[in-house]
Amino acid sequence: SSQSFEDFPKRSEVPVAGQTFFTDASKQNKKAAITWQQHGKWKDHIIEKHTGSSLQTLELAAVVWVFQQWKEDPINIVSDSLYVVGVVRRVERSVLKELHNPVLSELFL
Repeated sequence: SSQSFEDFPKRSEVPVAGQTFFTDASKQNKKAAITWQQHGKWKDHIIEKHTGSSLQTLELAAVVWVFQQWKEDPINIVSDSLYVVGVVRRVERSVLKELHNPVLSELFL
């Protein structure tokens, strides 16, 4: 008989015991912000818009930054972008085709 193993999912629909990050992007100032509390103090990180970025890819860049900085830790990310939430929900088990949008290609690599 054939056996297959499935990785334990890394995404959860309910909050996990870990740091919580809030992301938002602004069309007006063309920046994305990430905020979180560390040792009782609020911290933040700002991401400037790249050439060719949309509001959605700018907020996706903020979420990717969080994943890169805390890749070994359980984290919670709060985003008001339906696009970003949808991408994060689907990307874990996806096989990505070649993307013709260089901004998206960079974010997914």
